[in-house]
Amino acid sequence: MENMNQIEMAKKMRKVGFCMNFLMGISLSFFLSLIGMASSGHFEVKGWLLSFVASCILSILIGFCLPIHKVGTFLGNKIGLKERTLPFHLFESLVSDCFYTPLLSFSMVALAYLGMKRQLAAAIANGAPADSLPQITFLQMFLPSLILTMIAGYFLIFILQPLFLKILLKNPAPSKD
Repeated sequence: MENMNQIEMAKKMRKVGFCMNFLMGISLSFFLSLIGMASSGHFEVKGWLLSFVASCILSILIGFCLPIHKVGTFLGNKIGLKERTLPFHLFESLVSDCFYTPLLSFSMVALAYLGMKRQLAAAIANGAPADSLPQITFLQMFLPSLILTMIAGYFLIFILQPLFLKILLKNPAPSKD
C-alpha cells in the first residue's frame, strides 16, 4: 500500500513538474520578450510575437532537457542552504535565472539583430548610403539586453515559481488515465 502511494506521489510530482515547465516557460518568455522589445526603443507586434514564440519553444525545451529544480536543489544543499527557506529560494531563483535568461536573451537579440541587418541591407539596396546607416554590433545589442533581462528574469522567477507551485499542488493537472 505504501509503495502504491509513492508511485502515485511520483506521478503527481511529474505532472506538477511538467506543468511548471510550461507555466514558467511561457511566463518568462512573455515578460522577457516584452521587456526586450520595449527596451529596444522599436516595438513591433510582429517582432514581439516572433521573439515570444521562439523563446517559448526554447525555454520549454530547456525545461525538458535540464532538470533545473534538481540542479538548484543540489547546489543549494551543496553550499549548506536549508530547503524551504528564503535564502534557499533566492539561490534557486538565481540558478534558474542563470540557465534560462542568457539563452532566451541571446535568441531574442539574435532574431532582432538579424531583422535589423535585413532592414539595413534593404535600405542599402534601395540606394541609402551605407555610411549614413547605424552601425551596431551584436554585442552592443546583447549586453544591455542581457543585463536588463537577468535582473527582470530573477525577480520573475522568484515571484512566479512559488506562486505556480502553490497553484499546481492545490489543483494538479487533470489525469489522462
